Amino acid sequence: MGYHIYWRKYSIDTKSKFEVVKLTKLVEDTVRESGIKDGYVLVFIPHTTAAIAINEYEPRILEDYIVWIKKEFSPGGGWKHDEIDDNAHAHIASLVIGQSKMLPISGGHITRGTWQEVLLLEFDGPRRRDIFIQVHGIRQDLEKEAASSSMKSANVFSKNSRNQNPNFNSSM
Repeated sequence: MGYHIYWRKYSIDTKSKFEVVKLTKLVEDTVRESGIKDGYVLVFIPHTTAAIAINEYEPRILEDYIVWIKKEFSPGGGWKHDEIDDNAHAHIASLVIGQSKMLPISGGHITRGTWQEVLLLEFDGPRRRDIFIQVHGIRQDLEKEAASSSMKSANVFSKNSRNQNPNFNSSM
């Protein structure tokens, strides 16, 4: 069996200052493309004013996420960074929520709960956001090749060891 790493970079243009974008299909498609059967997938954004979350994607809860962000990390709330750039709330929310999430892969699919979705949370849009999806694990085709190769090697070894070993006695 061989360990394999597969990654893709995607870009998404957000449309609003605050926005929630569902990434689940993008992640699932990348895992499928990778051929990895068992392992994990890392979803990462190299941005300090957005975040990655795993949660439900339902219109009312999406509004609640944004209301919570605005309440807890108030835009224009007297943050020192706002003296330079009016987005301190976005940096702090990103810091708290985080720019990456990891999910297990089993049987070639990401493992998640019924309502769990992979989400990009935008706090300072509209912007172009890069998303890196890195898949780690055992690839299905490599697993089959390894098993096939091991069997061939074992058969060659056992045949050759009998034929080339001068001490081998087939009557034993």
